[in-house]
Amino acid sequence: MATRVFAVIIGIDVYKSGSIWNLHSCVDDAKKVRQWLVNDLGVPKSNTRLLLDSEATRANIEDCIMNHLVNNPSIGHGDAIIIYFAGHGSHIPAPPDWFQNDPAGYTDILCTYDHDTRNSTGRAVGICDRSMHALLRQLSETKGDNITLILDCCFSPPRSRANVRDRRNIRWTPTLKATPDDLYRGLWPGARGMPYHRGSGFCELQPKTHTLLAACEQDGKATEGKDGGKFTNAFLDVASNFALHRASYKQFYDYICRMIIEEQHPICLGVSKDRIVFDAVPFTPDGQFVPVGLDDALKLRVEAGAIHGIALGSEFSVHLHNYRGSKNPSIASITITEVHPTWCFGNARNTKGLMPDACWARLSRWNNPGLFRVRLKSTWTSFCRFWKLRRRLPTQLGLGTPTPAGINVIRVTEASQADISLKVGRNDFTVQSHDQIISGESKRTIKIRKKHGLEVIDDAARFHMHLHRENSKRPLQDMVKLELYSLNPLTWYQTDENLLENGKATIHCDQSAIFTAVIRNHSDRDLWPYLVFMDPNCYGITILYHPDPTLPSAPLPKQGSLHVGSGKPGSEALSFALSDRDLESGFLKLFLTTAPVPMNMIEQGPSSEWMHSVEYLEAFSQPSFSMNEIWDTSLACLAFVKEEK
Repeated sequence: MATRVFAVIIGIDVYKSGSIWNLHSCVDDAKKVRQWLVNDLGVPKSNTRLLLDSEATRANIEDCIMNHLVNNPSIGHGDAIIIYFAGHGSHIPAPPDWFQNDPAGYTDILCTYDHDTRNSTGRAVGICDRSMHALLRQLSETKGDNITLILDCCFSPPRSRANVRDRRNIRWTPTLKATPDDLYRGLWPGARGMPYHRGSGFCELQPKTHTLLAACEQDGKATEGKDGGKFTNAFLDVASNFALHRASYKQFYDYICRMIIEEQHPICLGVSKDRIVFDAVPFTPDGQFVPVGLDDALKLRVEAGAIHGIALGSEFSVHLHNYRGSKNPSIASITITEVHPTWCFGNARNTKGLMPDACWARLSRWNNPGLFRVRLKSTWTSFCRFWKLRRRLPTQLGLGTPTPAGINVIRVTEASQADISLKVGRNDFTVQSHDQIISGESKRTIKIRKKHGLEVIDDAARFHMHLHRENSKRPLQDMVKLELYSLNPLTWYQTDENLLENGKATIHCDQSAIFTAVIRNHSDRDLWPYLVFMDPNCYGITILYHPDPTLPSAPLPKQGSLHVGSGKPGSEALSFALSDRDLESGFLKLFLTTAPVPMNMIEQGPSSEWMHSVEYLEAFSQPSFSMNEIWDTSLACLAFVKEEK
């Protein structure tokens, strides 16, 4: 799931004006902040805007704040918004009547790339505190006050001998040529006519529109070194090494202060500084984690079982929480010794201190019983990549390094022995499937970019495992039936014809086509169904229906039925509108069990834009102990035909 965080990130080392001393690490700091947002917090790159050096003019920054943030329909009220600036700060005398309560004073400036340079009306001035406060006020009125302004610069450092000596390392510059009249001409239109009181510039004591994290006080200094800005380095160190999902801005700030031991004093200001960082928006529960705790006999019970693909010898890492984007080191590992339909028992090892009675587990090794066999091929331009990947894949189990997901994979030499053939290209991988189910229902060859070879093999191996997994006892065979119907896009009435025949269906898709799935239970057991879409074109696995485990009774009663995609609240219609996707086939897989269980851990790959993934439910109470649980599966193959416009 994409994180609901949006950011404008600005870094300026090189300035247009020859009278401004260039900096050395602001651009790198801005890139590192963006990398942290994307890699650690899971923020899509499209949610961020990066303005560096000559891109970061005053006009561009103001336009970016307005277009990417204020007027962005994708941002909802309460989504987290971050504005980061690394560069020079400055201050200049304010013109007469600038402040309502004081005829004279100075105003602080964020020095944009074109600061203090000539333009058609005089001289350009960066973004002053009055303009920024007006922009933030407009932003908070439309998107809420979950706004964080992060400034790694200073505005009027003390004129000490030491500061003069370290001038090149201080993110401040004097403004030599711009006048108070230029300041008025560059004022943001939304700030004109609004009363403005003389205060502390950007360091307003209790801003209501945003929370400020800044490198120093108004008259302090912000320094940089070879590794970047001291404040930004401390910020990123704290963000990467502390559990942010339970840290307030004030606690976050305290950690930063401990990291900076020089004569630099960061500040944290705002009426919301006691709330969780970014109002906890990025720190959502991660469905890859499942509950683990001690049962009545003090045995370690993990809430994942045979229905998930767990086998004897599977391994889990143990963690204190299950939140994305928050530091979460492993405190122990568990090796599974006993597997049941929806849960399992295991033995703890490598414990680091006392393990809590209840915590979270993440699968680290599947230990799948069947081997996944890969045949490698290379081209002349990719021989080095091919050879590195070849060395990682053993020719028999136990001889090589495990894949990142802990899948049992071996390398074979003949296509007749392989599940896939992987051709290593210069910038991509070509995967040819030899799986009878996949190759019989979809195109045999796909290209995958922007992934490493082991990642591609992992995705393919997990997809293969989940596609083929079934209960050999088949306790619900012929007792549960999956049906698929078209819906009238205007009336949402169901058509009479079941599209699935003998487990196969041909889907005629256009932009308005919608569908509903009907699950009929002819058994004498109440069931919990989980409906999954499996895309062989990207090895994506997306859960379409995941019942709320806190329901008082099973959603699929014995001798009853359940509609998935009925159009009722909580049951959106299924859409297979292909748009520009190169999709020929897919699979609907139905997992059935007699007890509720979190199934999100089997999801993988990019969520299809035309599919709705079910959000993981954080609160999952441990089901009562039962030895009579059963599980089963049903598979349907879908062939897609794209309708001509």
